[in-house]
Order: sequence, then structure tokens, then C-alpha cells
Amino acid sequence: MDEQQNSPIAGTPVYQQSQEKNAKWLWLLIILIIIGAMVFAYIRGIGPFGALKNRGEAVESPTPAQFTQPSPDTESSPQANLDKSEPKIRVLNGIGKAGTASSVKDFLEGKGWKVGEIGNAPNFDFEKTVIRLKENFKQFADLLFGDLSDNYSVTVSEDDLSATDSADIEIIVGSK
Repeated sequence: MDEQQNSPIAGTPVYQQSQEKNAKWLWLLIILIIIGAMVFAYIRGIGPFGALKNRGEAVESPTPAQFTQPSPDTESSPQANLDKSEPKIRVLNGIGKAGTASSVKDFLEGKGWKVGEIGNAPNFDFEKTVIRLKENFKQFADLLFGDLSDNYSVTVSEDDLSATDSADIEIIVGSK
């Protein structure tokens, strides 16, 4: 009869201790994954951990835009009636620094201009930013000069773009 007590009972697993041990390791693995995900979220500032991480740091708030009322003579000038999105503008990098033409494109589009293409100038020795226009787009020179001159040293070229050129205005970005 003693032999019958040591034999496994039908329906009970033979390796019950091994399964319990595997279950403990599985739970440990799950807990480690959760802790790792929480640490990752804290480091990246994701979810509720973003507020905790940035609590002691100064958060830069956006500067409010300053609006000025246009003067009456500005409204009566011919430039006030010009549509900045009308001419197709080509921006060329004239200094060889990667991303220069792209950043000027973004700047101009933020001012309402339509930039059709960007690229590199024939050489990279431009000190000033040069504006070249087609003959029938000369009226945009002062308006574009005004938008660019706050950030760049700008000159308007006396050489016109050819009438067959795909762009109406060409801007070659210089180093100043």
C-alpha cells in the first residue's frame, strides 16, 4: 500500500514544482518589464512622468506676438496691395552651410511668401543675400527687401532673371 501513496494521481502534473518555479520567474520578468518601461518613460518625459521630470526646470514660454497698427501711408502704398503668394521664389544657398536655403524658405513662408524650390548657388562665396527678379515682378523688391533685411544683409541685383526662368524671384543667401 505504501507504493500506491507515492505514485502520481491521475490528472495532477508530474512536474508541479517545476511549473511553480517557472511561474515565479514569469512574474519576476513581467515586473522587471514594467519597471523598465516606467524608467524609460521617466527618462524620456513621457506621460505623467513628464510633469515630474520638468517640475524643477524652467519651462520656456512662447513670446507673445507683438502687433503694430500699420500707418495710414503704408496702406495707401502700392506694396500694401501686393499678394506675397503670387511670385514663385527660388532660394539658393550661397554659403555652403547645410540647411541654409531650407531655413530661409521656412522664414519666408512664415511671412506669407510662396517658395517653389530651394537649392545651391553656383558658388558659396556670397557675403550678402542677393535678390534677383523678373522684370514684371520688380514691384515686389521693396517688400521682400523689408522682410529679409531684419535678419540678413540684403542687396537687390540689377541683373534681371530671364523671362523664361521657372522662378519669378531668386534669392541667393549670403553669409551676413
